[in-house]
Amino acid sequence: MLLFSTILARCKRHKKKATAGVVLLVLAGFGFARAMRPEQPEYVTAQAKRGDLRQTVEAVGTVISERDLELRFAVSGIIRQVFVREGDRVSAGQRLAQLKAQGLEAGIASQSAALQSAQAELRALEEGTRPEDIAIAEADLQNKRAALLSARQALLSAEENIRQSETQLEVLRQEAGVVLSGHVATSVSAINEQLTSAENALATVSDVISRTDVGDAFARNDPDILRMIDIRRQYASDAIASARRAAAAAGDYQDTAGALISAGTAAESAGAVIDSLFALISSLHETQYIDSTVREGIKTSIASNRSKIQDAAAALSSELASLQNAFAGFESKISAQSTAVISQQGVRDKAETDIMTYEAAVRSGDAQLRLKKAGARQTDIDAARARVRQSSANLARSRADYADTILTAPVSGAITHVNVRIGESTPSGAAITLLGESPYRVEMFVSEIDIPKVQLAQSGSIELDAFRDAVFQLRAGDIASAATDKEGVSKYRVRLDFVHPAGDVKIGMTGDAEIITGTRADVISIPSRAVLEPASGSGGRIVRILTDDGEVEDRAVITGMEGEGGEIEIVSGVRQGETVIVLIKQ
Repeated sequence: MLLFSTILARCKRHKKKATAGVVLLVLAGFGFARAMRPEQPEYVTAQAKRGDLRQTVEAVGTVISERDLELRFAVSGIIRQVFVREGDRVSAGQRLAQLKAQGLEAGIASQSAALQSAQAELRALEEGTRPEDIAIAEADLQNKRAALLSARQALLSAEENIRQSETQLEVLRQEAGVVLSGHVATSVSAINEQLTSAENALATVSDVISRTDVGDAFARNDPDILRMIDIRRQYASDAIASARRAAAAAGDYQDTAGALISAGTAAESAGAVIDSLFALISSLHETQYIDSTVREGIKTSIASNRSKIQDAAAALSSELASLQNAFAGFESKISAQSTAVISQQGVRDKAETDIMTYEAAVRSGDAQLRLKKAGARQTDIDAARARVRQSSANLARSRADYADTILTAPVSGAITHVNVRIGESTPSGAAITLLGESPYRVEMFVSEIDIPKVQLAQSGSIELDAFRDAVFQLRAGDIASAATDKEGVSKYRVRLDFVHPAGDVKIGMTGDAEIITGTRADVISIPSRAVLEPASGSGGRIVRILTDDGEVEDRAVITGMEGEGGEIEIVSGVRQGETVIVLIKQ
């Protein structure tokens, strides 16, 4: 407190000095605060602008003398037509010959149609959705919803019909089981009764083949015949036993019918054994053991049992027919009801499929309606514009490719030699030789970076130092295939023809020459220095956008052609008027 009082007293005595000290102290504090504050970066920016973009290749051009012109096609192919003969006078730009190019002509038509389609799509997006289109979309969505409701009702109806049909089918089967239960019991009794008769008949076979006199009678001629008969008898006996088991296990009509069939087959098998034995005894000659009386007695016994088996087989067949007749009335009804169940199941399956289809259609229609009501997004319009530019570029490329199939006179003059005929392939050398009226051409040397951009027949110009106010129009007429060393740098020679007579131009004059290698109409462009490669190395290109609130946004872009003045085309990613950062100064 004492120190503060002392300082205050001195300040009152020396007011001017105290005021100056306070000011210096404040300024020192302000300077210290500013020095400690982090320095803000300074941005060099540019606006994304819309307009035409042009790409050129520039170099120093020199006027040279060259009257004899060897004209070659830019591409190889088959000669379609030759328009000149030797000695003809031609003017600059006149067609001399043409290659077959039906495919390129079709390509031009296709690219033209694609461009018209892209332009129509862009106009539709820019104009927006008409109320009529929204009304149509709403009506279509209502139809789809009605179809979905109808399919759901059809499913409910089909499921109810299935339940009713299955109930009726079960009632029919139960009724058939009750009515046929008596027939089943009767049939089982008939099976057992007739199989017993068949077994008794087979016992007669055993009795006959076991007789000593019969065995002795066959022992002399064929001792194995009786053994074969016994084996067949055993097979028939096994069949009868199997049929008995089937009858015992039969519980319904189907089982009983199967048991009747098995019993009938077993009876027929037993009958076949007895028939074989009867034929065998009938063929036996009289011996000291068996005379005719004994033989006939055996045959009579066998015949009696054969009749029993035949009666048994007939009885089983009759019982099967009776059982089948009893079931026939139910069978048609059960079959019809089963068919009804299957039919309704098909209706149900179709309804389920229709429901899934109409649900997807409703979702799609609803999304389309919302999309129409929302209108086109700016990004969609930008993309449509990009497609128009792409289609325009494709059409220009197709036209350029077609132009390469036409050989034209670069300057006026006289045709001295025609080295092509219709139907022949393009020659390796000159196709047509022209003696030009003007002896002048322009020669320029292009770097290996720019030479891929240069094509025959591309337009160009030169401003000669001797005629500063005049621009002479040129057309590329010859491109060297091999490089030329120019002051230790590999460059490619390009010769250009004057489109119009050169007037007072003299050999050796020089000037700034350029060749127009590409154009883009109505595109968005920014300085090429603003386009960066991403640090992550993930590919693609990015541009740093300076937003209205001062934030920096990295945005992926698709670039197109590089033009004059360091400008580059932006196909997508940047809108017109946005601010891009070209350079950041720290």
